[in-house]
Amino acid sequence: MKKTLKVLALILLIAPALLISSCKKEEAPKKTLADYKKEWTTGTWKQKDITLAVSVDLTKKYGVELTAGMSMLDDPTINMLLGALGGNPFLYTRDNKYTFDGDGSYVVEGLNDFPGGISPIFAGKTGKWESEIFGTVLALFPNPDERDPHWINDITSSRLNLSIMITLPGLGDVPMNLILEK
Repeated sequence: MKKTLKVLALILLIAPALLISSCKKEEAPKKTLADYKKEWTTGTWKQKDITLAVSVDLTKKYGVELTAGMSMLDDPTINMLLGALGGNPFLYTRDNKYTFDGDGSYVVEGLNDFPGGISPIFAGKTGKWESEIFGTVLALFPNPDERDPHWINDITSSRLNLSIMITLPGLGDVPMNLILEK
């Protein structure tokens, strides 16, 4: 009987330790930076500006040098240069709004055809979007067979800076930044 009590006492001492060690805590999955970027991208953004991503030396052809960061909307030098070439087509984009829904669809409001043959900023007014390559690329799909990727230069919950390429007649493809704010 004493032996049975000792075994029972030993089991009662060991059992809680075994139960505690065998219980596995369910941890909530941790959000990655890519998860935050995708979450931040969702919503409606208003275009704030379009800026040059690189400096362009036009001194031989037009007598001006354009520096990285110059506003395609508000810089007087840009407006003078584009005015001499027939007008600043970027002014037509000032009120563009971009909505990226949580279901993966997007809508661009205010996207007009640019005068002077300048390519549109985004392919199409509607389509699907995805956050790719660890949240560093915003890929737009105006249709299933077409992909329009844009490198995310910077993103916070209220500001989005996308790398874009604009084809300017006489200059070719010029890298620019599309600045959006919520």
